[in-house]
Amino acid sequence: MKQLYLIRHGKATHELMPDIKRYLTEKGIKRIEKHASILTHKNIKPDLIISSPAVRAFQTAEILAKNINFPIEKIEINPKLYFYPEKELKIQIQKIPNQFNSVFLIGHNPVWTDLADQLSENGLWHLRTGGILGVKFNTDTWNNVFQVRRKDVILIN
Repeated sequence: MKQLYLIRHGKATHELMPDIKRYLTEKGIKRIEKHASILTHKNIKPDLIISSPAVRAFQTAEILAKNINFPIEKIEINPKLYFYPEKELKIQIQKIPNQFNSVFLIGHNPVWTDLADQLSENGLWHLRTGGILGVKFNTDTWNNVFQVRRKDVILIN
């Protein structure tokens, strides 16, 4: 069984700066901390966290890691989670090593909402900033997660 948690980064500043350097607002930090406590309460902890290289995404990953006791130094950065097309995101998911059964992916809209909508049992028209969709796949390999039966684990939106 594989579990994937699509996590949209927290609310970020709109200050004039390069997009990749935008950071979380206080509201964004608080929402991620709240969502992390929900994950902790439900005993959801990943084997792996992979983040976009954008500052706001990595900050989201750090906050989640800190709150669920995941080693921050083990967070992986994948540049292909930063505004690449959905097709590329799916390829990156299929490349996750099979030793990891539960994975947090932290990235950006519009791709995150599009994929969450496809993967959710009932569809999901919008994944808010800080939103989390967890999906369980009936498979032992990441390579075929998009071809097998799946079930929603959690939606925090």
